[in-house]
Amino acid sequence: MSKTKSAPSTKGTKGFLDKVMEPVEESAREIQKFHAELGDPNSKRLLGYVMELGYDNAVLVTNDFYKIRAGGISKNSFLLIRPESLHGLIAPEDLQAFGGADNQPAHLILARVREPAPTPLATDIARTYFEMHKSHMPELDVFTKSELQWGAVKVTVLGTFFDNPQSQDIEFGGDIQTFLSPHMYSVYVPTATMMERLINYNVDRQPIRKKIGWIRLTESLLRPPPPEDRVPVRVSPSDFIGARTALFGKTRMGKSNTVKVIAQMILDSGVEVGQVIFDLNGEYAYTNPQDKTSIYDLYKDRCERYTLRPNPDPGVKFLKADFYRDLALGHQIIRDLFRQDQGMPPDYMKPFFDFEVLDDEEVKKLEQDDRGAATRYKRHISMYYCILKQAGFDMGTAIPIQLHLNKAIRAAIAASAPGLATTDSDGVDRVPDRLNIDDAIAAFENLWDIYDPDNAPFRTPSGRPYLDSTAESMLTMLTGKARGCAARSGSKKLVPYKRYHATGSGKLLRSIVFAVEAGKTVIIDLSNAPQELTRFFGDLVSQAIFKNQMDLFTSNDLGEKYVQFYFEEAHNLFPKDDRDLTSIYNRLAKEGAKLNIGLIYSTQSIESLSPDLLKNTENFFIAHLNDEREIKALTRFHEFRDVGPDVQRTKARGFVRAITSSHKFAIPVQIRKFGPPE
Repeated sequence: MSKTKSAPSTKGTKGFLDKVMEPVEESAREIQKFHAELGDPNSKRLLGYVMELGYDNAVLVTNDFYKIRAGGISKNSFLLIRPESLHGLIAPEDLQAFGGADNQPAHLILARVREPAPTPLATDIARTYFEMHKSHMPELDVFTKSELQWGAVKVTVLGTFFDNPQSQDIEFGGDIQTFLSPHMYSVYVPTATMMERLINYNVDRQPIRKKIGWIRLTESLLRPPPPEDRVPVRVSPSDFIGARTALFGKTRMGKSNTVKVIAQMILDSGVEVGQVIFDLNGEYAYTNPQDKTSIYDLYKDRCERYTLRPNPDPGVKFLKADFYRDLALGHQIIRDLFRQDQGMPPDYMKPFFDFEVLDDEEVKKLEQDDRGAATRYKRHISMYYCILKQAGFDMGTAIPIQLHLNKAIRAAIAASAPGLATTDSDGVDRVPDRLNIDDAIAAFENLWDIYDPDNAPFRTPSGRPYLDSTAESMLTMLTGKARGCAARSGSKKLVPYKRYHATGSGKLLRSIVFAVEAGKTVIIDLSNAPQELTRFFGDLVSQAIFKNQMDLFTSNDLGEKYVQFYFEEAHNLFPKDDRDLTSIYNRLAKEGAKLNIGLIYSTQSIESLSPDLLKNTENFFIAHLNDEREIKALTRFHEFRDVGPDVQRTKARGFVRAITSSHKFAIPVQIRKFGPPE
């Protein structure tokens, strides 16, 4: 067999290094330092040499002794290809001329191991093995052993590390500027110190950085590195705040743990960021057996919890509205859930459902523009309160009800229900315009009994009926009968929605928006809710916060006010075929970035997600996926083109391939376990 290239001679090495390296400043030029350290003839990090090199791929020749001495090489491990000095180049025009080229700045080419490669001697080696086993050769001679230890490896070229000429800080380019003949390079396994610096060089520039885990090259850990030799992987909270982060992987592969670590990192960063976590399993809001703690347990003073549970723990707020004091939200809940549960309402209820609750500013403007319309609107509100009371919605502290009826109508009601009447200063018996709610219900019921739009006093001076279609619909709801005494279900239709009402819960959405604006983490416990309610309340909260951020944006008050949303089962919210441009999740995906809204979403399925969301996602954490279609979808991303088979093969919990805005290439990471801050 032919002899393969052996280790380089150390003769004259000092002079060689003197030519290659300029004096190194202690505080800078780290790549130059690493270049010199790897070129030390006593270095034990030498793995081999380059057999082929191009812009995207290379083939390396290596030796088993070098592999073991350097700690082994696994698939997807990182290698450094070190260029040698240019001073030995020969000018083609004059074969006697040496050293005609200027030496190039020190740099290191980063490569990722892919798979073994055949060598020119592969046939001879195979023949040797065949003859050896066929003849039961007891032991090989030392020369044959030496020959058989050599092999080749295919690698992917990831880019180039170099010292920035201006700042002298480390820079990374995702390509190589040029390549030379293979004999101009040698290949090394980086030390843990080098790997830590190169992996984290861009993150370490950030004022705040946190350890998210450590480098893990294989699922098999025959000799797990001691904690002091682990290469930590750091990330910057700024990579996630206001950005889109995806977590992909099958169930029980550690997605939720990674989400908790990210949420904790943002909480520990000191940056005031509002966070909203939709907690489908209650693991963020309450202590769970897996973590022995929770986000809320560790950051009680900075978190608020909301729940749909009927008997919440102390301090947990109802994910419910006070339908009397937050009438707009209560009406939206009734309207949307009714249509979700029962489809289109009957005709007599349609004006009730179409009724729009105005805010205080809109009511003031209506009073200025059309006093008659404002009075009718206030009358509708009074009727609405009575309908809620009739349906069994607890009012708590009584709210006095103003009827907003004219004197003639109130006199007509008094004649029908003298028990409600009082004598006015003009000597006429009338029902007072302001009553407690039970008397107001009785007054409106009597009004509906005697109402006849064909006769006075139930016609306006212009000849129109005194009650409009909305008032007629509401009185039908209140009394359970249509004009003409036909029975209707009325307010009974609203009884199922009492469970979303709680007195004293205040203005639900406003309180959540205020908490988020104050930089708090709001945890929405949906663990006991059916899927339709999970989606419903997720929509409500998301719309309210999106609107608030949009209002801040349009008024030029957005500034540094950021919001982070955390969504699980994201394929249900951001589906691939969603063409509804009014969907809140579509708007979050497309407009969230300009509104300082960040998304952290997890799912088992890449293929089923919105392409718009995927192409705008900056950060990825990929755990085990076993579907070939998902792997193909993953490898469409340039950074993950080489790691698909390993994602499909390895199933260790928390073992991910990650890339963030601060990392220019995919990194195999064992995510640290969520727990108390280090």
